[in-house]
Amino acid sequence: MSASVRSYTHFLRRDPLYDEEKPYSLRFTPPDRFPRANIQLDRHDLDIFDVRPKKDELSLERNGCFVWNFKSLMQYDDFDNEEKVKEIFLLEVADGLRQRLGARQVQIFEHTVRKRHSEFPVSTGEPYDYNQPTSIAHVDTTIQWCHAMAQQLNPGDTRITQGRIQCVNVWKPLRGPVRDWPLALCDPGTLRCDVDLEPCDLVYPDYVVENRQVYHSPQFRWFYLSDQRTEEAWVFLQTDTARRDWTVAHTAFPILDARNEAPRESIEVRALVYY
Repeated sequence: MSASVRSYTHFLRRDPLYDEEKPYSLRFTPPDRFPRANIQLDRHDLDIFDVRPKKDELSLERNGCFVWNFKSLMQYDDFDNEEKVKEIFLLEVADGLRQRLGARQVQIFEHTVRKRHSEFPVSTGEPYDYNQPTSIAHVDTTIQWCHAMAQQLNPGDTRITQGRIQCVNVWKPLRGPVRDWPLALCDPGTLRCDVDLEPCDLVYPDYVVENRQVYHSPQFRWFYLSDQRTEEAWVFLQTDTARRDWTVAHTAFPILDARNEAPRESIEVRALVYY
């Protein structure tokens, strides 16, 4: 991975506050002027290496991720049809992952379509029609939250969390090649979970997601897939009950010298993988 781009993203600030108070973000307007978040961020520059020359060498076990050559029956316009996404695309992902990973079962619990607004990251003051790229380094889940999700998806099955469970993210462009706000992944071998990650609550009106925010470290090694095509999907690990210190932090980032590139459009799927 010799070629690289220079860009930036945001990391959780190392603040003594988090020794006493868990980071949180409310995804609704709270009453009585209660603070919507206590997350303080710092921007850091990054050198992000292009993995394309070695993309076929990546594996979940060695690198925490791989590039999946995944051709869907879905057409571009189909991704605006929630029924087709659920009945076609999510089934394709679940069946494909189960076969590729040799898993006993795959359960998808969330999917998100993102289409960057032309003004992003500058706020328009108005709600966006679609979710926007996430420009904060993070990990989607924790082991404890994944166990809780597995039990929620399988009520009454008291043995569901006794075997190995992985939580993976599948990230696929809807248009390509991606030259606008691509995804950067952090080499899990350069990340220390007990030092570099901080559990954080994302609080919605009727449920809570526990993810992990990332403190910046100069030891991190970041990489991306240049000119990612629609049939090239990232699959990357978020949690693994058999390897608790093995996870892939990730973030979107701007290509600073890009000019008049089409705004990024993508879909991501989060799934539990049972062995």
